[in-house]
Amino acid sequence: METLASPDKAVITVAVRDLAEAVRRYGNISGPFYSGVTGLEGTLAHQRFFEQAGRYYPDHQLSTEVALKGSYDRETLPFDLVVQGRCDLVAVSPDDQIILVEVKTFRGKAASIPREGDPAHLAQALLYGYLLFDSDFFQDREKSGLQIELRYLSIDDGDSFSIRRAWTRQELEEEFNQICADYTGLIKPLFLHQQARNQANRQAAFPYQELRDGQKSMMQEVIAAVRDKTVLFVQAPTGIGKTMATLYPAVKAQANGLTDVIFYLTPTRSQRQVAEDTVDDLETEGFLIRSLTLRAKEQICLSKEHFCDTRICPYAIRYHDHLRQALIKSYETRRLSADAVLSLAREFELCPFELSLSLLPTVDLVICDYNYVFNPRVRLHGWLDQPGQSYTLLVDEAHNLARRSREMFSSVLSRTALETVRQVMAGHLAQDAEQRKLNQRICTSLSSLIAWLDRYRALLAGQDPGVREGMKNELASLQAVFGQRFLATRLIPPRLLDQIAAVTGPLTRYLNDYPDFQGRRQLMIAYFDLMFFSRVAERYYSDSYITSWRPVGEQDLDITLLALDASAHLTDIYRDRSPVVFFSATLSPLPYYQTLLDARSSVEKPEVIRLPSPFPKERRLVVCYQAHSIRYADRAGSVDQIASLIQETVLLRKGHYLVFSPSFAYQRQLVRALTAIREEEIDYLIQPSKMTEAQKEKFLAYFRRGKGDKSLVGLTVLGSLFNEGVDLTGEELIGVMVIGTGLPGLSPERDILRQYYDARSGSGFEYAYMWPGFNRVTQAAGRLIRSQDDYGVILLIDDRYGRSDYRQLIPQEWNAMHLDDREECLDVIRSFWADFD
Repeated sequence: METLASPDKAVITVAVRDLAEAVRRYGNISGPFYSGVTGLEGTLAHQRFFEQAGRYYPDHQLSTEVALKGSYDRETLPFDLVVQGRCDLVAVSPDDQIILVEVKTFRGKAASIPREGDPAHLAQALLYGYLLFDSDFFQDREKSGLQIELRYLSIDDGDSFSIRRAWTRQELEEEFNQICADYTGLIKPLFLHQQARNQANRQAAFPYQELRDGQKSMMQEVIAAVRDKTVLFVQAPTGIGKTMATLYPAVKAQANGLTDVIFYLTPTRSQRQVAEDTVDDLETEGFLIRSLTLRAKEQICLSKEHFCDTRICPYAIRYHDHLRQALIKSYETRRLSADAVLSLAREFELCPFELSLSLLPTVDLVICDYNYVFNPRVRLHGWLDQPGQSYTLLVDEAHNLARRSREMFSSVLSRTALETVRQVMAGHLAQDAEQRKLNQRICTSLSSLIAWLDRYRALLAGQDPGVREGMKNELASLQAVFGQRFLATRLIPPRLLDQIAAVTGPLTRYLNDYPDFQGRRQLMIAYFDLMFFSRVAERYYSDSYITSWRPVGEQDLDITLLALDASAHLTDIYRDRSPVVFFSATLSPLPYYQTLLDARSSVEKPEVIRLPSPFPKERRLVVCYQAHSIRYADRAGSVDQIASLIQETVLLRKGHYLVFSPSFAYQRQLVRALTAIREEEIDYLIQPSKMTEAQKEKFLAYFRRGKGDKSLVGLTVLGSLFNEGVDLTGEELIGVMVIGTGLPGLSPERDILRQYYDARSGSGFEYAYMWPGFNRVTQAAGRLIRSQDDYGVILLIDDRYGRSDYRQLIPQEWNAMHLDDREECLDVIRSFWADFD
């Protein structure tokens, strides 16, 4: 749908297919059983039909893909509707009879298609029929009527059949008017909202009395990025007000027609709450913003026992029957939070997650996780990839996207999952010979695939030297690299892909043709894993990937298509498509994050802005204590001294502290050392290795109680739940201690990552270990000083902080002191507290 302004009346343009589906689609959420045809399959089938059309319509004059256009206008509407599209075929007989043909493809049995055709398909053909009457085809012809035909083509066997009926001009006009009336009833509330929004948001003022330092500069850069459709990197410390500094200019740009929809992308629920609160602040000042917060499917499911089985889920089976009423009702609120969506879903018996996706085209702002834009398994392809979409991406805590992107574009396949599919299929009793034959074909292909994978499992077990010798030539052709119970190949074994294709093809057909077979639920996750594995191999795999093989336990084997660098895939999503703002307090070193998030940054330089902290420097002390090595081999020798230093630091001032260890194993050593010198004036909280959200909140609740009779020390781990997304202000936190430099653990995959970036830039260790490790350190340090009133001490413990390469990483604004004398370190902290008081 596209809206154009005119001197008299706005004009909304809609494609015929979109119009038909918006008001004439009924039934199940996933479409009827005869659907399930991919776009490519449909295109190829159409092409074959056009090539053979003369066979179906002998002696007819044939015109394919005929462009048609018409309008619907009413005085009661604030806009005119223009309807346009290309009908598949118009056939004119020798006696001047006209047949309009709409071609549709299907899977499964023809008997499953309604007798008069699918309602949305028929509506599409009828719309074309009406538009044809006003085209050149009837310039010299009698406008009495024409034949409307739905031609259905089977993807499975190539057969076709048609449904044809004569329609008069009056009948077609009535259908056209009714469909358009229904559609305009749906979109009129959105149009009126957008008109009111633009007027209000152009006039509304900044919601706070004062701009924070750096906020104005950031807002100017954001609105320029939206206007010019460019890439912007913003490194802005905590306290700038980054959420408001991105949303305010983006909303202003939207009101002035520079973008249609704003996506605020953030990895944590707490940050999504901050975005929602910011929208509330803007609305208080007079802004009108219709926002939608997306929540993960499993978190808002109303029928978990049905496991997304749309054939039987009560919130799916009549989804499109009730959707239009829900969309109209949704305009009673502008804040479509997860709770609001759930309420609508319950009222109209709709799947909450799918309802969220249906609401997407009706909102101004979408607040959601990165996955919905960047993850190919979750991405909102159906909406984001439509031609003409205009949207802006605001990427909060962008350092997290750099880390997660490799996971998004990687795919794992396990032997256990394949075995589950084989057992389910082998245990299913087929109802007829055709089904039995297809079942046996699937089981045979699965057995062959599993047997082939077992060769690699035996190879990695290392018990039979003959296995490796027998695979010598195969491994050499794949450029294999061995580690301890680990194998990596630069290339994907071609036979692996052939074996997988031999499974997925017939299995897809089986799921489509026999949707009710027992055991379907058990194999769906494995099926989707297989399909995504194939997709990554065919679409994404390149020299920035490896294929890794790891035995798991005694029987299992994981095969991973591992992305070493996903920057090109991320860049393809937004470059030349939409403006994007990457912002975070910890985008340091900035060139590192630019290469991970923007593959074209070295050629097409993105805009960059670095902002200083708005908080007084004298309220924070940063000490790099360089007396101890925290390297793995040296940890046991220094843990007692570090425990003593932590205790003495805490005793200098009563309050709340967080101590970040390099690993849970080290934390256990530290706990033993602290227990041995336990001080009665200090209480300790210890983060378990597997912490639930409820446990996390209980942990933080102790900090939020305010200062007690004793100091409180929370023992946690770098890179875990408390590294970010935790806001403890004032007396809730007055000290952070970080042990080590945050280096990720050693692994074959991590070392291959080092080799990859060594070959690309000569900085493999920095990319694989040093820079992601130091990001953890800065994130942990960032838990302190969250507001103007905060104060405290940050103590970094590791001798490597004295090296020049680490000194360059430490932000200048920290004014860090580098010390290696214990007493001097304690004296500096003691003096800070004395001066502060």
